[in-house]
Amino acid sequence: MHRLVLLLTLAASAAAQPARLSGTVHDAEGEPLPGANVYLSGTTRGDATDAAGRFEIADLEPGAYRVVASMVGFVTAAAPVSLAAGDDVRLALQLEPRALAEATVEAERDARWERRLERFTREILGTSARADSARLLNPWVLDFRSRWGTLTATASAPLLIENRALGYRLRYDLHAFSASDGRVSYDGDEQFTPLAPDSPETAARWAAEREAAYRGSLPHLLRSLLRGTATAEGYTFVHVFEDRWGGRGSGTRFPVRADGLIRTASAGWGSLRVRGQLEVTFPEAEDPAYLRHPWFRETRSRPASVQRSALHLTGFARFDPRGVPEDPFAISTSGYLGFERLADALPAEYEPPAPSPADSQAPPAGG
Repeated sequence: MHRLVLLLTLAASAAAQPARLSGTVHDAEGEPLPGANVYLSGTTRGDATDAAGRFEIADLEPGAYRVVASMVGFVTAAAPVSLAAGDDVRLALQLEPRALAEATVEAERDARWERRLERFTREILGTSARADSARLLNPWVLDFRSRWGTLTATASAPLLIENRALGYRLRYDLHAFSASDGRVSYDGDEQFTPLAPDSPETAARWAAEREAAYRGSLPHLLRSLLRGTATAEGYTFVHVFEDRWGGRGSGTRFPVRADGLIRTASAGWGSLRVRGQLEVTFPEAEDPAYLRHPWFRETRSRPASVQRSALHLTGFARFDPRGVPEDPFAISTSGYLGFERLADALPAEYEPPAPSPADSQAPPAGG
């Protein structure tokens, strides 16, 4: 087993003050583990432990975080932590050694393994235009199994992914992967590291691509609901009450207002007030690769000028001011949002540039 233990939490309530995480990483015998990687999943933030096994991650925004501890030869451990402004949280993280069988990578990499790798890469990185510029750097750490038409994958080390479309290198700790006909599910923790641009033109291209990837994404949607800008940004919503005997997407449909979907709380948190399926449209064209996908051909006869997605909620989904759900499994997506995968992902702290005054002004009437 692995354990990640909350040792002590000190909350110093102070509005707008950043939070801090610190602590130690040790093994099952209590010995410190220097060189362990401790990071906040889905962000660029992390630290390596020193000779005494200590780490510190400071200047954190309030929000829902998943703290991950990873080290070669040990089982990766993770635990959720919610931070309020001014919190100072100390953690004691214990890692268990990885079994020898788990640490062994199969030597055989035959044509069947290559086919499975191709499918795994397609499913986890996606098939969007950005996926063409993303690549898995260490595929040899993967092992695949197929049973009754379901492909599963395990990794003996974190996956390293270079995304030249958005300018990030991802370290991805894979926990689970399963793919069968028409359905894929995977779970993992990712750490983003910005790449160094080789020219001002590359930096500008990455900035533009990041902004484009953000628009219409789940964090964009949740932030716009929380900030009360969803309608102005063009989002529309339909709540689907599923029939008892119908499938997903069947049932009575009711258009709903954006302000009726969300309940705000103190410290800038919000929660979606719907259960079941919420259909969402966003006024931007869909990626041409999506239009070629079997999902599209099976559900629609012609392209649309908007992105169509569906959120599936197991209950009231609570999320922080950054648009990060407190429970990562409370919201699942299908349609266009389900089409976007790791190649389209951004760090949770990403903020698009504020519009310039000229952008926010309407053009003058007349000629």
